[in-house]
Amino acid sequence: MAIRLLVVDLESVANRFDTAALAVLGVLADIAESADSDRHRPQPDVVWFADRAELGVAQRLAEIRAIAPECRALAVSGACGSRALAYLQAGVVGVADFGLDNRRQAEIARRVQGGAYYLDPDIAQVLAIRHVKRLLEPFNTLSSREFDVFCMLAEDFALQDIAEQLGISRKTVSNCQTSLKLKLGLQGRPTMKKFAESHGLISG
Repeated sequence: MAIRLLVVDLESVANRFDTAALAVLGVLADIAESADSDRHRPQPDVVWFADRAELGVAQRLAEIRAIAPECRALAVSGACGSRALAYLQAGVVGVADFGLDNRRQAEIARRVQGGAYYLDPDIAQVLAIRHVKRLLEPFNTLSSREFDVFCMLAEDFALQDIAEQLGISRKTVSNCQTSLKLKLGLQGRPTMKKFAESHGLISG
């Protein structure tokens, strides 16, 4: 049976979603934009959308759910470590890279439509390394919250975005940032980013 796939806001890479090639593989793909909530379009089995860093994860998911309210199989492309994790926590079941061939896209669509998770291997590796590294020096001196804030600061998140994503106040994020500077001896985001990259906590 064919899977109905809706591709949203991937216009820059929409040519990679070759609708004819996907149809041969049993995936009927339709291309849309966030603003496009065509009531006459059949409800998709899977929605594959692009992350938009300027929006919070909850706000982005609200946009996507407005387009396809009945669809529960959601996959995102372009989300980095902390945002990928936030999407998974919010119910997204697929986190993929942009550069996939049609066969792989069809496999992922089938997988998430069937209720399984898909996590891009590079993102999975970063998240696994974070899980291990938080227990080792020098990160074992940090609280769990400080570690999360550190990773997000290294990924260039704004303080307000960190606060919203972690469900804490902006002041708490600012206090964590001060504590991180003292505990790790790092000044400024460029230094934090380099340090995080050297420990494999973010992809370079």
